[in-house]
Amino acid sequence: MGLALVQIARARGARVLAISSGEKIDAVRAAGAHDVVDRAKDVVGQVRAVAPEGIDVGLDVVAGDLVDEGLPLLRDGGRWVVAGALGGYQVGFDVRRLYLHNAQLIGSAMHSPAHFELLMDLARRGEIAPVVAATFPLRQAADAQEELAHRRHVGKIVLLP
Repeated sequence: MGLALVQIARARGARVLAISSGEKIDAVRAAGAHDVVDRAKDVVGQVRAVAPEGIDVGLDVVAGDLVDEGLPLLRDGGRWVVAGALGGYQVGFDVRRLYLHNAQLIGSAMHSPAHFELLMDLARRGEIAPVVAATFPLRQAADAQEELAHRRHVGKIVLLP
């Protein structure tokens, strides 16, 4: 999902600063990120070094501690969008960060039909392309699930009927 977010944001004209780790950093940069910070190091410090004025939007598929650490990185009026909880589904943060800075915390599980049409238009024009890490025949669904659980892949794992 993170690679798709990078591609979509880049196609929409955003300057993209991504957070990734290990071997995935090069793939995230190849997907179009202008800068990539390493999740294994001081994320907040790295983001502040790359974007000292702050960020306008955070697109977060990790949640967990990243919400509390990331909200102060938003510029006034910024938005933090959570679309996953790989880092944990229980979060805590100082609510003053929202109302004193006119920030928004948004949850997103799916888009509207109109947004989906915009996404398909980007794909038709070749501005975004899904990244497939591996394909498995349906009879190997258990193997695909095991690969998914290891979280070493970059891109989607596809089952072929």
